[in-house]
Amino acid sequence: MIKKYIYILFVLFVIPAFAQIDDTELDEIYIDKMTRSQIEQVIIKVREQTYKNYIETTDLYTISHQAVLGDSLTLIKSKEDFKISLFFKNKKLNKSLHPNPENSNVIDTTFFNRYTFNDSPMYWLTEFVIRKYVNIPDFDFMNNFKEYDFNRSVKNTITRIDFYSENIYEGYFTFDRNYNLIEVSFELIKPYPIDHSQTRNGRKMFDKNWRYTKEKVFIQLGLNAAKKLYIKEMTAEENIEGYNFKRFNSKNELLIEDKNLDFSTKLLFIKK
Repeated sequence: MIKKYIYILFVLFVIPAFAQIDDTELDEIYIDKMTRSQIEQVIIKVREQTYKNYIETTDLYTISHQAVLGDSLTLIKSKEDFKISLFFKNKKLNKSLHPNPENSNVIDTTFFNRYTFNDSPMYWLTEFVIRKYVNIPDFDFMNNFKEYDFNRSVKNTITRIDFYSENIYEGYFTFDRNYNLIEVSFELIKPYPIDHSQTRNGRKMFDKNWRYTKEKVFIQLGLNAAKKLYIKEMTAEENIEGYNFKRFNSKNELLIEDKNLDFSTKLLFIKK
C-alpha cells in the first residue's frame, strides 16, 4: 500500500499543468486531489462526451410553461406534448406539436394581441427558455473556465464538480466514470442586461431591453439501452425585470411602448 500511495503522488506531481489526461491517469489519481488544470481537462472530457454520446433522435416530451406579469397576472399557462430532436453539435432543436387530447394552452390575448409576432415578448418567455437550457455543452461554466472556481468530489463511481463565479453562476454537475452527465444544477448569482434593439437602413425599428435577475435550472439526464445520453427532465425558473419596449413606424413615430414590466417564468420539460 505504501508503494502504491507513493506512486500516486508521483503521478500527481509530474503531470504538467497543460497535459491531456487519459483514462488510465484518471484511474490512478482518482483517490487523490486534482489540480485546477486537471479539473479543467476533466470538464472538457465531460463536454466532449456530451457532444459525442447524446442520442440524436426524435423523442416525445411534455412541455409546460407558465409566465406571469408582475405579481399575479398569468399571461401563459400551457402543458403540451411535442416531438423533440436535439443536435448539440450544430445547436439545433426541431420541435413539433404532438396531438394529445390533454394538451392545453391558455394565453392572455388582451396582452399579447398588442404585438406583431416579432415584437412579442412571448418568445423570450417560452421558446427561448427551452433553447437556452437544452444546449448543455455550451453552458458558460463548461467553457469559460477563467471566470470560475471549481471543486471536485467523488462518491463511489460518481464525480461531482462544484463551480462558482461571483459574476455569473453557481452550481454543480455530476457524471459517471465514462464522463456521461447525470445531473446539472445552477442558478444566477449576478443579474445581467439584455439589449435587443434593431435598426434597418439607418432607421430605428424598435428598442427592447431588460435584465435577467433570476435563472435557476435543474437538468437530469439518463442513458438508454445503447448507453446513449438523453435529457430525462429539465426545470427552469427565470425572472425578467425592467422590460422596456418601443416600436416605431417608418416615420420614426412611436407605435407601442412598454415601461418597466416584470415577468416570471417556469418551464418543465419531461421525457414521456
